[in-house]
Amino acid sequence: MNNEKPIRVLVLDDDRFMLEFVSHLLRDLGVSEVLVAEDGKAGLFVMSAQVSAIDLLICDIEMPGMDGIEFLRNIADQYYSGKIVLFSGVNPDLLKATERLASVRGLNVIGTLAKPVTVGSLAALLAQLSIPISRRPDPARIRQIFTVEEIQQALAADQIDLFYQPKIAVSNRRVTSVECLARWRHTQYGYVSPDNFIPVIEQSGLINDFTRDVLRKSAQQLDLWLQEGFDLKVSVNVSMENLDRFNLPEIYEAAVRECYVPIDRITLEITEGKLGKDFAQSLDILTRLRLKGFGLSIDDFGIGYSSMETLKHMPFTELKVDRIFAHGAAKDPATRAILESSIKLGKALGLNVVVEGIEVGTDCQLAVELGCDEIQGFYIAKPMPGGEFTEWLSKHEKTIDERF
Repeated sequence: MNNEKPIRVLVLDDDRFMLEFVSHLLRDLGVSEVLVAEDGKAGLFVMSAQVSAIDLLICDIEMPGMDGIEFLRNIADQYYSGKIVLFSGVNPDLLKATERLASVRGLNVIGTLAKPVTVGSLAALLAQLSIPISRRPDPARIRQIFTVEEIQQALAADQIDLFYQPKIAVSNRRVTSVECLARWRHTQYGYVSPDNFIPVIEQSGLINDFTRDVLRKSAQQLDLWLQEGFDLKVSVNVSMENLDRFNLPEIYEAAVRECYVPIDRITLEITEGKLGKDFAQSLDILTRLRLKGFGLSIDDFGIGYSSMETLKHMPFTELKVDRIFAHGAAKDPATRAILESSIKLGKALGLNVVVEGIEVGTDCQLAVELGCDEIQGFYIAKPMPGGEFTEWLSKHEKTIDERF
């Protein structure tokens, strides 16, 4: 704990003795700024009253009034971007479920602590903190509400760039395809992630033009790679808001053919949790997209409520297992069980199975052992601009045997 800028920690627990005990341990470990609150409402008040951000939250789950789960929901709605440690005397499975819930809400949980807390366990978690001296905002974590006018100006100025994240085949470790991910090249914030502007685009009626533009740019980049001799396919994310017109297959077909690339090298990724808004219309459009030659991927599989019904009726060619069932699967039996069953289901249905969100070697090895077809995640490579990806791919092809 030798950071020049002090770390600010907020501890939430309804037990005053535990508050004092954990605060004492933190100070012994070199944390000088420790704030406390006895329930969720008090925690929200403390956070709102601070001029500087809270770097770390240590949050109990069981508290009177607003409990820990309600508190986490509230700070997720406020886009809290600091690190979180959950601790409680509840059943480990319940603590793990709360950790998963926080992660699904976009919160950064770095670990859990069982009571009674020890100085060793607390020190091990604090060792994971990496608080930079210069607190410049991380563009990947910016949570900003942009206006429709700002986004319209960005689209008109062609400020939406594409980054590409590779997927590798389990069979030979070669890159088979890339997922195309939109980034806003903002004049103030740098590259802004899609979570910050896609919802506004969906709600404002801009999503059709936006997706067609992304599809066209993806196909243009694919054409360049094919000319350079790279045997690749590309995946493009499609919002359910796009499935609002019956001539969508013709629109997408025209956009791809303008770039002179085979349609069967394009896969459209559709998020499972949003399927079924108008089931008959969605089925009509997706089936005709398949007839045109597009691949169809059910994205974020496992987080929706209609998984089996969706797979039974929709003409998907690929299943992407959501990252929450890959992260830590090598160490957590419950996560492993869901990952394994999802892969088996996809294979039984004859689908190409991709496991996304692979960040460490142990999870990668497990996914391979469980029989998935492709792997995607930071363990392989982060999303990159087209030129950077081309350089990375050339190096990857030369070092496959060394890495795997």
